[in-house]
Amino acid sequence: MSGPIEEIKKERERFVAFAFAAAEIFFEVNEKGKIVFEGGATERVGTDSGSLVGELIADQIDEDDRDVYAALQQHLMHKGRIGPIPLRFISQGGRSVALRLFALKMPGEDSHTFLALRAAPLGGSSADNEATDPETGLLQRESFMELASRTMKDNPAGNNLYMTAVEVEGIEDAKKKFGPKYMRVLLKQVAAHLKTLSVDGEIAGQIGDKHFAFLHRAKSDGSQLGSSLEHVDENVKLKTAYSTLASDIPKEGTEDQVLRTLTYVLNQFVKDPGAVDFDSLSTAYEDMASEAQRRVVGMRQMIETGTFKMAFQPVFSLSTNEVHHNEVLSRFDDRMGDKSTLDIIRFAEEVGIIEEFDIALCHKAIDYVKKMKKLGNPLTLAVNISGRTLDNSRYTDQLMKEFIAGKDAARNILVELTETATIENLEKVEAILNDLKAMDYQICLDDFGAGAAGYQYLRAFNVDYVKIDGSYVEDMNTPGYRPTFLLSIVRLCNDLGVKTIGEHVENRFQADFLRSLGVDFAQGFHFGKPDYSPRTE
Repeated sequence: MSGPIEEIKKERERFVAFAFAAAEIFFEVNEKGKIVFEGGATERVGTDSGSLVGELIADQIDEDDRDVYAALQQHLMHKGRIGPIPLRFISQGGRSVALRLFALKMPGEDSHTFLALRAAPLGGSSADNEATDPETGLLQRESFMELASRTMKDNPAGNNLYMTAVEVEGIEDAKKKFGPKYMRVLLKQVAAHLKTLSVDGEIAGQIGDKHFAFLHRAKSDGSQLGSSLEHVDENVKLKTAYSTLASDIPKEGTEDQVLRTLTYVLNQFVKDPGAVDFDSLSTAYEDMASEAQRRVVGMRQMIETGTFKMAFQPVFSLSTNEVHHNEVLSRFDDRMGDKSTLDIIRFAEEVGIIEEFDIALCHKAIDYVKKMKKLGNPLTLAVNISGRTLDNSRYTDQLMKEFIAGKDAARNILVELTETATIENLEKVEAILNDLKAMDYQICLDDFGAGAAGYQYLRAFNVDYVKIDGSYVEDMNTPGYRPTFLLSIVRLCNDLGVKTIGEHVENRFQADFLRSLGVDFAQGFHFGKPDYSPRTE
């Protein structure tokens, strides 16, 4: 028996030596949570300068971080070693000092816990405070995915990482039974377990109302978290479902590819945790690529057959309160899944088929205008064209053929240039737009004010209309709103002889406000929702 005991003592001595070399403060804590040994700069911790031996370690920890320490103690029973994780301790004057904690619990040591603390920052992986939830300390969804992707991509070969997504049922039940304050306390406890098991105690985030994710080093951490959360509160029964996948990205994989794959996995998980059965990032990436290919095939079929639909949303004159024109909005069938129209358009840009779609949409819209004119029901339509289509030499000839063929309907078509893709060759696009205007087509800049490119386009192109980004209208509902930027856009356009259109108008107040500022036209649910039949009056 002396052999194992001696080895345990040596292990302890080695850890103590390591702790003093790497840490500023060292504590040994017994099974009751009391400090039985201290070393290093312990005067940095505690409300007075006296010894902390005999004091409870929990009393030295900032109240907001005690849940994290409690979770650490629980997981230390299984893992044996945890750290580094950020933890705030109380110092003299009641202030908090942020430290990095390493914890060790060795077998045969009567359940004593060894804590090594240091203030040195970790290797640049620390999360921005603005990216975390102030109550739970968890990263927000986008920040989590960006940090997790970067960490996975920079991960040294052979040092595997895992990501686990977790669905926690029962948090909303706690709110209904015990109130929102109780629910927030419960959420903090859940967050404590996530942070304790995560890489550096920081790469954990909330990705939905009841969905969470964290990056970790041991594959079993996912199952351990699930079982821990089910017993985190005696009054509330939390049920968990989780999925863990390994970070096995190839060396040539980019951070953007990792981010896209993580986004795909987490979206799938939030939709249906049971349907996510990837065991690694590479299998998830292959599945994502297969789905993308299916969507490309489905979209191409719709483009070639023209089976996508057009919906119409009216744009009203604010001076006459009459319909001026209708914007054409694309609608897709279930071959594109349940993605929004905006997501599908962005996908088409990403995979390089937006040009084909824009041409098909122009053809369909021009034919519709001609048809309505023959029926004695003339109307004007605005058709969205991506800047990428006008900037792509492979497709501009084909696009111009459509416009030339439809020049009899030119007076009834607004070409609405979207800003979703940046235009590289401004001179070339300017020449195309000038050719369109020469045929009596009208030009409109979409989402003006959303980015700096809009002002560049306004200077470069001879446009007839500017559609002001909807965020300026939505901001009208905020207390203390001042229309400074909106008014500057209106004045600039007035000086240039360009008509203005306000979008996302939801109520009469917004419509009246736009009218008072001198905006010419408005579009939004206040005037009419998209419909498969255009409004003409």
